[in-house]
Amino acid sequence: MLDTRREWPLLIVGSGPAGIGVALEAKRRGVAALLVERGALCHTLYRFPERMTYFSTAELLEFAGIPLVCAGAKPTKREVLDYFTRIVTSFRLPFETDCAVTGLRRESDQWIVSSSRGEWRCRAVVLATGSYDQPNLLYVPGEHLPHVSHYFESAHPFIGKQVIIVGGKNSAAEAALELYRAGAHVTLIHRGAGVSPSVKYWIKPDLENRIRDGEIRALYHAQIAAIEAGIVKVRIGERDQDLSADAVLLLTGYQPDYEWLRRMGFEFEGEADLPVHDPLTLESNLPGVYFAGVLLAGRQASRVFIENSREHGARILKHFLRET
Repeated sequence: MLDTRREWPLLIVGSGPAGIGVALEAKRRGVAALLVERGALCHTLYRFPERMTYFSTAELLEFAGIPLVCAGAKPTKREVLDYFTRIVTSFRLPFETDCAVTGLRRESDQWIVSSSRGEWRCRAVVLATGSYDQPNLLYVPGEHLPHVSHYFESAHPFIGKQVIIVGGKNSAAEAALELYRAGAHVTLIHRGAGVSPSVKYWIKPDLENRIRDGEIRALYHAQIAAIEAGIVKVRIGERDQDLSADAVLLLTGYQPDYEWLRRMGFEFEGEADLPVHDPLTLESNLPGVYFAGVLLAGRQASRVFIENSREHGARILKHFLRET
C-alpha cells in the first residue's frame, strides 16, 4: 500500500520476512510504520530459485499465528512468497518499492532517511536489509563477464549447456541437481574435500549419488583461477586445468553491504563482523536505529533465518514504546 506521507513514527528498510514481521508487530501495536524496499516487495524471496523448497516446516515460518498453507510437507518458494506478500496486502501495511535508501542523519529528536525518492522523517529506523544483494566475490579475472552470475533462479536457460557451479553448500547443491535434471551438463567445483555436511539432509545423498554415478562431475580441493569466454581456468592442488563453460554460477554465499553500513556510522566486531547492538532490544550503536533479521548474523548468515527471527519485531517495538 503506497502512502505519500513524509513523516512516520517508524521506518523499516527492507521488505523481507524480518521487515514485514516488524511492520506487522507495529500495526498490531498501533504504530504507523513504512516499509521501504530497493527492489520489488519481498525482493529477496522473489530472487530465490523458482523451485526452491524450504528446510523449515510451514508452522515454523508463520508470523503472528497467521497460517501458511502449503501443499507438501515443506513450503516452496512460491508459497512463502505468496504468504508474505499476502500479509502486506491483507493488513494494509504501507510500503514503497524500487526505492534505495542512501543515507541516515540525525536532526534533533528525529532521523532523516534519504532515498532515491526523497527524504522521510521518523522517530526510529529498523534495518532489515539482509545480505542477499551482496555476493561473496572471488576476485578472479572474468568474474563480471556476461555469462557469469552469483545467483541461480531457473534451470531452463541452461538446458543442453556446459555449466560450472562454484560452491559446496545448499545453494550450489540444489542448483547442481536442478540443472542436471533439466538437461544441463554440470561440473561442481568446491575448495573443500566434499559436499558440505550442512547441506539439507534430503539433498546431500541425492547429490553425492549423482556424483558417484558420474552424472554430475565434481572437482574438490579446487579453485577458480580465471574465467574467459567459454573457458574456466581451475587449479586443483598444484595442477591447472581448463574447463569448457557456457555459463558459470558462483554460488559462494552472500554478506551485508558493509561499505554502506559503515558509511552510515554502524560499528561491527569480531571475525564475523557482527553488528554492535543491544541483544535484548536489537538497538544498534546509533540510538533509535535497530537491526532485524539476518543482518544480525554478520558474515555468518546461517545463524539467523526466518524461524528464529520471528520475535525481532516484538523486541524492537517493546523498546520503541518504552514498555517494561
